[in-house]
Amino acid sequence: MRPRGSNPLALGVLGVLAMTFAVVVVVAGLVGGEETQAPAGPETGPVATRSAEPAPDGKTEITPPTFEPPQKLNLGWLGDSKVALAAQGSMAVDLRYMQRTDTAARLKRNPLYGTGQMSSTACRAPRPSVQPRDMLGYLNAVTGCLDRAWAGKFSQAGAVFLPPRRVYWSRPGRGPCGTYPASGAAAYYCPSNRGMYIGLTHLIQQTDRVDPAENHVPYLSVLAHEYGHHVQSMAGIGGAWWWEVSSKSKAAQDAHSRRSELQAQCLAGVFARAVRAPLGVTAARWEAVLRMEYSRGDDQNGLGLRDHGNGDHYAGWLQQGWKYARIGYCNTWAVAASQVS
Repeated sequence: MRPRGSNPLALGVLGVLAMTFAVVVVVAGLVGGEETQAPAGPETGPVATRSAEPAPDGKTEITPPTFEPPQKLNLGWLGDSKVALAAQGSMAVDLRYMQRTDTAARLKRNPLYGTGQMSSTACRAPRPSVQPRDMLGYLNAVTGCLDRAWAGKFSQAGAVFLPPRRVYWSRPGRGPCGTYPASGAAAYYCPSNRGMYIGLTHLIQQTDRVDPAENHVPYLSVLAHEYGHHVQSMAGIGGAWWWEVSSKSKAAQDAHSRRSELQAQCLAGVFARAVRAPLGVTAARWEAVLRMEYSRGDDQNGLGLRDHGNGDHYAGWLQQGWKYARIGYCNTWAVAASQVS
């Protein structure tokens, strides 16, 4: 997600993250060589998960709406482009590169949508706690599982995949997308350097102070959501949606922002379903997450903005990914506006 009020435009950059201040960080998932420069991206500020508002009363049952899957997944005709060849397995292409005329195809007919269900993924992670060292071990372990799961999907799509950089910090600092922690945010993704920024103690403070030793799934959900933004970036979706609305009204930008955020929610649900057995994502723990995500909706948090989706949809698209575990059913760009309001 993006913190409120950030300017949503970023260009990819070359090089690795430079840290010029004293900060305890862990940077992992680096790849060799120079980083590929992407043609466009949706952020200059971070794509961040906002602070959770107090959950509804314990007696209130949250039942998010169900969004039915498409009757037939239609990837459309991509012609003789490199993307078409990639979808046929002829070559691996970097989906971040595109012409402006390709943006609709990246959003609505992305090769990633045709990769089917995400299979159960082997994943082992230590139990987290309020101690930074324990939270660090948990985040690193689950991020490794995310790396493997999504690399497999990109390979199926014939597309290039680079893992995100991990910056799991103990002290505030600054990166290419600005300072962290971002205002009102528990975690954020920075497309400028493919960086996931998460505060080891700040995350707990901003997640209703849920004891991670009792229920780690809210932290799994936050991590998988930010990773979902990385998936969008590598798939060209992040750059495509901003290109489509960068010169349009704030209302049009907010509408596309909602589709982006709700898709990241759905992608998080896909992964959570894939690791539900090894990571102990029980029904009760998942219900608690849905309640928390509902409280983060635009109509629930009292901020008066409409760039992330209402509570029903913010919880509902997470549940959509969990229910079907198929990336194609996370195509928020092809559904009616009423389903991403």
